[in-house]
Amino acid sequence: MKIFLDNPCLFEYFGLVLVLLLLFLISCFFKELLVLKKWLGLGLVVVPIVYFYIILESHIINIPFTDDYNLLETVHNFRNSNSFLDSVKILFEQVNQHRFAFERIVMLIMVFLTGTVNIKIQILIGNLFMLGILYLLFLALKRERISWYYFIPVPYMLFNLAYFENAYWGIAAIQNTPLIFFSFLSAYGVARQDRKGWYIGLSFALIATFTSGSGLLTWIVGAIILGFQKRFKLLGQWFGIATCVVLFYFLFDYYFIVSDGEKVWEHPVFNTVFILGFWGNALYLDIPHPLVPVFYEDLVWCVILGAGIALVFFVWFLKIWLGKNPTRSYWFLWGALMFSMGTGAMFVVSRPLANYLMYGGNVLSRRYMIFGVVLVATAYVCILLLSKNSKKLKNVVAVLGMTGFLALNFTSYFTSTIHVRKMYEDLRIDGFFWKNYETFLTTGEEFEDVPFWNHPTRMANLIDTIQAAGLSDLYQFNTFPGHQNIIAETGVKDHLFDGAFEMKIEYRNAGDNLPAKYLIFRATKGKKESPRYFVLASEDHNLVLPALPVPYSVTDFLRKKTYYSDDVQYALFRQKLPAGKYDVWMMSENTSGPQKWRSEFTGKKVFLF
Repeated sequence: MKIFLDNPCLFEYFGLVLVLLLLFLISCFFKELLVLKKWLGLGLVVVPIVYFYIILESHIINIPFTDDYNLLETVHNFRNSNSFLDSVKILFEQVNQHRFAFERIVMLIMVFLTGTVNIKIQILIGNLFMLGILYLLFLALKRERISWYYFIPVPYMLFNLAYFENAYWGIAAIQNTPLIFFSFLSAYGVARQDRKGWYIGLSFALIATFTSGSGLLTWIVGAIILGFQKRFKLLGQWFGIATCVVLFYFLFDYYFIVSDGEKVWEHPVFNTVFILGFWGNALYLDIPHPLVPVFYEDLVWCVILGAGIALVFFVWFLKIWLGKNPTRSYWFLWGALMFSMGTGAMFVVSRPLANYLMYGGNVLSRRYMIFGVVLVATAYVCILLLSKNSKKLKNVVAVLGMTGFLALNFTSYFTSTIHVRKMYEDLRIDGFFWKNYETFLTTGEEFEDVPFWNHPTRMANLIDTIQAAGLSDLYQFNTFPGHQNIIAETGVKDHLFDGAFEMKIEYRNAGDNLPAKYLIFRATKGKKESPRYFVLASEDHNLVLPALPVPYSVTDFLRKKTYYSDDVQYALFRQKLPAGKYDVWMMSENTSGPQKWRSEFTGKKVFLF
C-alpha cells in the first residue's frame, strides 16, 4: 500500500465516486436497471470505506507518539508487577481524568500473542470500530423499513480525514473510536427492552467507562432511557451497579485534578456558542486560522450546524416523550445523540472559553472531531426517520446529505492528506532526534522539550526499558550517520544542489494562541530525484528535517490529475529549532555507491536567532 504514500490517487478516488454516483442517479429512473442500481449503490457504500483504510494503512507507522509512551510504560510495569493489587493499580492507572484499562488490555493481548506492541496494528484495530458504528446506524434505518439506498451518504461522513489526528495516533485511535462504539452499543442494548439487551447495555457501559472518562456518560444515558421506558426495577439495579463503578473510579488510587480556569457559567454566551461549535465541528476546515478578531466562515457554520443538531435532538425528545411505544431504533438513536452531545458538554465544562469561539480558531482539536462527525451522521439518520412517511421529503434529505457529506469527504482528503504524510515522516525521524539530541521532532514547542513534562530522566529510562523489552523500536528507521558526521559522510563536494531553495517567515498562532514566528523551508526539484530531507548544518547541530511534497492547488490538481507537485517543503515554529547559523543541504537517497544518503549544498545559509 506504500504506493499511496507518494501518490494518494485522490483524482482517481474522486473520479470513481462521481462516476458511480452519476450512474446510480441514472439507474434510479429506469426499472430495467434495478440490478445495476443495487451494485452501484453497494459500490458507493464500499468505495469510501476501502479508500479510508488504504490511506490509513499507507500513512501510519509503528512508532509511538507522546501519550503512547505512557501506555507502553504501564504495559511494561504490568508484566513485571509482583502482586495482584499492583497489577490492578497498573491496569486502572489514572491518566489525567481517564482510566485506560481497555487500551492496556488490547496492548497486553498484543504482547501475549506477538511479544511486542505494534502501534500500527493498534491504530488499525481502533479504526475498525468505525465499521461497528456504521453498522449500528444502519440497523436503526433497516428496522424502520427505510430503503438502504438512503444510507449511502453515511460512509462519506464517517470515513474521511476530518478527524485525522484521531485516525493516526495510537492512543487516540484505540480510545475515542471504540469509546463511541461501546457507548452506542450500550444504548442499543438498553433500547432492546429485554433482559438480554439490559445485560448488553450494562456490559458495554462498564467497558466504555474504562476506555475514556466520558464513558461515564453511558451510565447516565442508560438510566434516562430506562426511566422513560418505565422499567423501574431494572433502573434501580442499573443505579446500584453504576454507583459501585463510579465509587471505584474516583476512590481507588485516584487523585482529583483541580483546574484554576474560569467556570463555564461565568461566560454563558461564549460557552453556549462553544458547545454548539463543538457539536458542529465536522465543518471545521483544516486550514490556517490566523490570530485576528474576525468571524471565520467555517466556524460560523460549525455553530449553525450545532444549532441544527440541537433542534433535531429537541424534536427527537418530543417524539420520544409524546409518542406511543417508541421503537428500538428511536430509543437507540436518542441514546446515541445524548452520548455524543453530552461528550461535547463535558468538553466545554472541562475547557470553558472566556472569548469568542473563532478567536484564533484553534480551540478545537482534530482528535475530538470524530465526535462531531459521528454526531452529524446520527442526526442524518434521525432526520430520515422523522421524514420516513414522505418519499419526497426523504429524497430531499438524501440529496442534501449526499451533497454535504461528499463535499466534506473530498475536502478533508484534499486538505489533510499532506498532514497525515507529515506525521508519517516526522515519526520516522524521531529516532534520529532522540539518539542525537534526546528530544523529538513530534513533541514539544521548544527544541529540547520531551514528553512527561521535561522530566530529566523518566523518558530516557523509559525508552531504554521498552527497547530492551522489545515492546517498541524507536530507531528502526534511523539510517543516518551520527549528527556530527552527516555532512562529512554524505556531503557531495564537487557541485551544488541544482534546484532552488528559499526560506519564508510568517507569523501564526501557536499552542498558547499567541503569534509566533513560523518558518517555511521550500525547494524545487533539480534534474535528479526529489530530495528527501533538508539538512541544517552548523558547528553545534546538524538537523535533519523531512522534505515533504507540496500539494497542488485545486486548479493544478484538476489540470495535472495528481495531488503532489515536484516541490518540497517543511514548516515549523521557530522555537522548535536551536539558534545558530546554518548551511542548508538537501539530502536524497543515493542510488549508486555504498552510502545510503547523498547530501548536496544549496549554497544558502539561514540565521536563526
